Formats: sequence, structure tokens, C-alpha cells
Amino acid sequence: MTLKQMFQRTSRMDLFEFGEKRLAQLRAEGRYSCYRNTRATLRKLSDFLDGAPLPLGKATPALIAQFRTYLTDTVGNSHNTVAENLKTLSHLFTLAGVAKNPCQGVSLPRIQRPRNFLQQDELARLMAVRLKTGSPMDTARDIFFVECRTGLRISDLLQLRWSAYDGASLRVQMQKTGRPVAVPVTASVRETLEKYRTLFSGPQSLVFPVLEHVKGRSDEFSPERRLVYGTAHVNLLIKRVAARAGIGKNVSTHVGRHTFATMLLSKGASIYDVKELLGHQDVKVTQVYAHLLDGRKRELVEMLE
Repeated sequence: MTLKQMFQRTSRMDLFEFGEKRLAQLRAEGRYSCYRNTRATLRKLSDFLDGAPLPLGKATPALIAQFRTYLTDTVGNSHNTVAENLKTLSHLFTLAGVAKNPCQGVSLPRIQRPRNFLQQDELARLMAVRLKTGSPMDTARDIFFVECRTGLRISDLLQLRWSAYDGASLRVQMQKTGRPVAVPVTASVRETLEKYRTLFSGPQSLVFPVLEHVKGRSDEFSPERRLVYGTAHVNLLIKRVAARAGIGKNVSTHVGRHTFATMLLSKGASIYDVKELLGHQDVKVTQVYAHLLDGRKRELVEMLE
């Protein structure tokens, strides 16, 4: 039986009542990100309505438009945050089986912002910052460097175990997509990884000892929550290293993945090769990096002269 069949009610059913059922299902499935986004959206909507109930049949496009304005003008959410909240709300109405989704025509498309990445000289400056070997900042920088050289996400690197490394490649089942990928390891990455082998060398031991030190509540979301906290911890530290290196860009762990892609493209790799290395299922996802080739187009054309 589908969720829609399980929870379908008349138009008098309260959206928040349905929302609680949806949250319960997300908890049971251990889907922390979806749970967190849905809960945040419902809380904002409840604040907007001053705690009043909202029967499904009373939700109108006009009301959703007012909620959209509230998120922007009162809450101060960014365009993409508002877009995500409205997308979550629209999904709730769809799951509830409403005849006409009030979010249609009101929801916002996400704005695809330029991808932030480091140039080769910036990465070199970052790696040249003097740090105590084995310190938290040193580990955060090493994780970032491996991202820049493998394209792996922070969620995959934080869960990386020695059993996934054979000295030549890293074999990972991606946290986000569930897709297995094998990423070749360069000499510089091999040197970075070997630095940690003396700390945790068992096959099932984590390569980078970050999650071992993350505290969290013991519940069904514990693994996902630890990943969120671990990522935030590494992000904070890598920003500090970037500041020491005099890099004015907003550097985060995902910038390492962008750096990997843009460096490959700038060296002449095809978008399809980069797609496979990043583990994207659709080349359209990878094509967001294509604009970074604009500066190289003239160089390529000039080669014909």
C-alpha cells in the first residue's frame, strides 16, 4: 500500500495532522534530510498561521503566495530556501491526494548559482599553510585535498574505510546516489592516505578519524546526524585554513568536488569523463560545470590558426 493510499483523507483533514504522519514515516525509514526539511517547512507554515489548523481543502494558491512572501520578507529566507520549502509543501499536498495542488503556479524554481572552486595556485597556497601534523585542521585540509583529487563527496570520505582502498583506487558506494564508483588514486592522494594508516589501520576502520569524535543522540537518525555534524565541523576548519592562506572565497568541502571537476575540464577532459568520475547518473547534472570552459574556448579555436 502506497503512502497516498494509507493517508488519503477528505478535504477536511488538517495538513499538519497529515504532516505528522509523514514525519513518522520518514523517521521509520531513517531519512534524516527529508525529515528535517519537512519538519522545518511545517514549523514555518505553523508560525505563519499563528498555530491555526489548515484543512487541506482550505489551502489555496493565494494562501501559498502569502506564505511565500512571509518566508522572504519576514523570515528572511533566501530564494533557494523558499523554493525548497515550497517544493516540500507541494510534495505533502500531492501525497495527501488533494484534487488540485495549491502550490502549482506559486512554487519557485531554484536558481543555479555559479559553482565556487579553487584555482591551482589557490590550492597550492592552501596546502602550504603550516599546520600541526595530525591536528583537526590538518585532517580537515587533508580531506579537502582528497576531494580535490578524487571528486568524492564529504559524506563518502567521512565514511571511507581502509577496506575500500587497495593502494590504486578507492571503491565507494556513494551515500547520495547509492551508485558504486571506483576512483583512481594519484601519488599525492596515496601519500595523504598513508599518513593515516598508522592511526587506524584495520580493514573496517575509518580512514579519517572525524566521525569517531562527533557526539550525537542515539536514535534512528544517529548515523545521518553524525554525518551532518561531521561535515559542519570539517567545513568550519577548512574555512579557517583558507583564511590563513589568504583565500577570500567561501571555501567549503563541496568546493573540493567542484575544484576536481573544473581542473579536469580545464585540462581537456570531456564532460562525459567527468560525469563518470563524479558518479553522476545524468550528464545534465555534470553540465553545470560547462560554463567554466568559456575561458578555454578561445584557446581551443586559436589552435586552428
